[in-house]
Amino acid sequence: SSAVPTSSYFDMTEQFNEKVSYGEFTDPRDGHKYRTVDMYDEVFDITYTIFAENLNYGKKILGGAVQGDSTKYCYDDDLWYCENGWGGLYTWSNAMGFPAVCDRVSISAEACSQKFVYPSGHIEPADYVQHQGACPEGWHIMNGGEWAFLSEMSHRDVAYYMGSKVAGFGNENLYGMSLLPTGYWERYPNGTTVFQNIKEQTLFWLP
Repeated sequence: SSAVPTSSYFDMTEQFNEKVSYGEFTDPRDGHKYRTVDMYDEVFDITYTIFAENLNYGKKILGGAVQGDSTKYCYDDDLWYCENGWGGLYTWSNAMGFPAVCDRVSISAEACSQKFVYPSGHIEPADYVQHQGACPEGWHIMNGGEWAFLSEMSHRDVAYYMGSKVAGFGNENLYGMSLLPTGYWERYPNGTTVFQNIKEQTLFWLP
């Protein structure tokens, strides 16, 4: 069970933009429900359906432990963050569904013999790779082309126009995407490990 919210946590009542018409998706792996938003790309005549919440799939393990399939970190090793809108924190390899060694060596190295599939029909196919990774079946990690589309929609200020009002990250949340400044876990060269920069930054992995 999650911790009982106190003054040290965040008021999540303004996480979403209630003027936006949200969809809903239930992850069949664990029954977790996510809000979704539709955004139309006029250039490619495509409507993207995007999670309006951070993925929260997997078992919580302590920050610094080697992540594997179906695991995640929660900010400050506190399950409250994972279960109250902030979602899980994932290493690149885990987000991609690759072995942990892929965080340390090139994807073309023998130890990380993984591949991305590039769809045909795009001028820059590498920007539009559709890689499932840790996502549920039928979904993929947002790629460079999709982030470029969101950047154009938000006048190159994704945090302001797409950010949730929680923690003062965004002031508009125009399209309901509701990005949160989740912070991250980091290991310094001297071995020190820390969760940091919640309310200030969020980082998204690309395939």
